[in-house]
Amino acid sequence: MTLTQEAVREITTSIRQNKAPASRRDGIAELRNLAARLGTLTKQERAGLDAAIDDVQVSSKLWLIDELSKVTDVASRQMLVVGAWYGILPLLMNWQLARPPERMLCIDIDPAAVTAGERLIGPLYDNIEYRVADAMTFDYQELGTDGSSIVVNTVCEHLPLFGTWWHLLPEGQFVVLQSNDYFICPDHVNAVTSIDEMQAQAPMQQVLFQGALPLLKWHRFMLIGRK
Repeated sequence: MTLTQEAVREITTSIRQNKAPASRRDGIAELRNLAARLGTLTKQERAGLDAAIDDVQVSSKLWLIDELSKVTDVASRQMLVVGAWYGILPLLMNWQLARPPERMLCIDIDPAAVTAGERLIGPLYDNIEYRVADAMTFDYQELGTDGSSIVVNTVCEHLPLFGTWWHLLPEGQFVVLQSNDYFICPDHVNAVTSIDEMQAQAPMQQVLFQGALPLLKWHRFMLIGRK
């Protein structure tokens, strides 16, 4: 199903309230199933989910989906989401795109987040998979070397060895990168001041999109292209 950004935000608000919005007809069965599964989460997992679906997180991911769908047809591709947390990006892709990627693999170093995602979102969609894995040791050759897969990294600001990670990707790899200039957060060890600084960290042979999304008092930066 394809929903407006306002509809998706309405849905995520309803998820926080542990119910699916009765006014939303498209995919209502899926949404009710999702809401019903919230009861299986621990208090800590619910707190993490609340953070994962706050307005800033959702806005950034909807922006990614909008811009990515303008430059490529994702339907026939497989996608790897690095630092996927609960897998909210693949969930939103299934909601937003009439033809989402045929396979979306979510990897995260946190076993608790992976387990919660598997329990909450995994059973709803057969194109979403979860795996506990470290982005710094993952074998990116697993995705193939023809450049048809998409590697999404929306946690670039969290990687202290971003340059090392970048060199792990095969030449020609299709990538979507997001970072930010929110230096106040102590976990943002690789925040950047501008899209230019981000490009310097991740030189690409082809840039299909570059831009900044204003968010409160900081910006989300995004690059889409081929390494």
